[in-house]
Amino acid sequence: PLCSDLGNGWSENPGSGQEYIYSIELDGLDLISFYALPNDNEIQNIFNEVTMYSPGILGEGFSASYMNDMWLGTLNAIDREDGYWVKVSDEAVLNVEGLLTDPETIFSLSSGSNLVSYPFVGHAPIEETIPADAQSSFMGILGEGESAMLTQDGWVGGLQELSGSKGYWFVTN
Repeated sequence: PLCSDLGNGWSENPGSGQEYIYSIELDGLDLISFYALPNDNEIQNIFNEVTMYSPGILGEGFSASYMNDMWLGTLNAIDREDGYWVKVSDEAVLNVEGLLTDPETIFSLSSGSNLVSYPFVGHAPIEETIPADAQSSFMGILGEGESAMLTQDGWVGGLQELSGSKGYWFVTN
């Protein structure tokens, strides 16, 4: 079956391995991630429809830019576990079709800053998303224009939920 959240508000969380279509709105500089990707996850396949907006993509330690009708840089493929800063010259919509991320995906984080995805459909509170035994390793989470810090009293700040298609900096100790 093919699921979609293109304009219909569909929010039920289907299982992994299911084809899914969704859109990511780009408005200049955006911190994004992908909760479904095609088998061909090369950068030119994912970002082909927005090349007219001169996209630049920055991952954790890798980048790519579309210039002179070609992709340049060290970022060759998109990973569903990673977050990405995407810069475009004008507002654009990135349509993605692919297989959903396995809900049993385990993230390996290094000490310090980690640019990661929320690789699932919908959204969930931070304390429900990050396993309780792993939360003590966190100092904070930064999203696009919002953040949360872990204190003795729990998570505080404007960022209360993690959302599909959004990227985040997880800061760990």
